[in-house]
Amino acid sequence: MTTPATPTDTKPAPSAPNHEETLREAWKRYGSFVYITCGVVALGILAKGGWEYLNVQKENGIQNEFALCVTMDSYRTFVANHPGHPLAGAAEVTIADNAYSGGKFADAITAYTSAVSDLPDGPVKARAKLGLAMSLYLAGKTADAETNLKALLNDTTLLNQVRCEAGFHLAGLALAAGRLPDVQKYAEQVMQIDATSPFAERAFALRSSVNQVAGLPGSVAVPAKP
Repeated sequence: MTTPATPTDTKPAPSAPNHEETLREAWKRYGSFVYITCGVVALGILAKGGWEYLNVQKENGIQNEFALCVTMDSYRTFVANHPGHPLAGAAEVTIADNAYSGGKFADAITAYTSAVSDLPDGPVKARAKLGLAMSLYLAGKTADAETNLKALLNDTTLLNQVRCEAGFHLAGLALAAGRLPDVQKYAEQVMQIDATSPFAERAFALRSSVNQVAGLPGSVAVPAKP
C-alpha cells in the first residue's frame, strides 16, 4: 500500500526501499556468520572444565559428527540423533537458513524456533532469533515479528550489530504500516546504539525519507506484505 498522495511537486520524495527485499538481501549477506559462530559454540562446549573422560570422548564424537554434516538431510539426522544438544541448535539454524533462502518461511519458523530452544545464549542464538523474526514477517505474522524484534532491540546483553539490525527492521515495518513517527523513533534508537553501524546508516536513510514526506509534497511507496 502507499501513503495518500498530496499535491505533486517538481521534486517528489524518493521511494523507500522495498523492505521485504532488504530482509532477503541482509540475510544472504550475513548468512555465513553462522558457520563461523557455530565453530565458536563447538569450542566453547568442549572448553568447559569438569568433564569426565568418557563425557569428553562423547562430546568429541558429537563434534566430529557435526563437522561431517554437509547436506540438509545430514543436518536433520544429526538433530534427530542429538535432540536438545547445542550443536543440534546450530544444525537447526543451518536448516532454517536453507528454508528461508528457498522461501519456505513456515519451515524456517519451525527450525529457528527449535534452534532458539537448543542454543545457549550468545551470537548464534541471537542470530536465530533474528531469523525467526524475519521469517514471521515474511509469513504474514507481522505482530509476532515486531514483538520479537523489539525484544532484540531492547536487550542490552546482545551485540550492538544484532540490536541495530533489529531496530532497522522495526523501522522498515513501521514504514510499511504507515506509522511514520515510529520510523523516526526506531531510527534514532539505532543511531544511539551505534552510529557507525551499517544498519544505522540505513535507518537514517529511512528517517530522511520520512522527513521529506512530512516536509515536501509527494508520496512514498511502502512495501506490501507478502
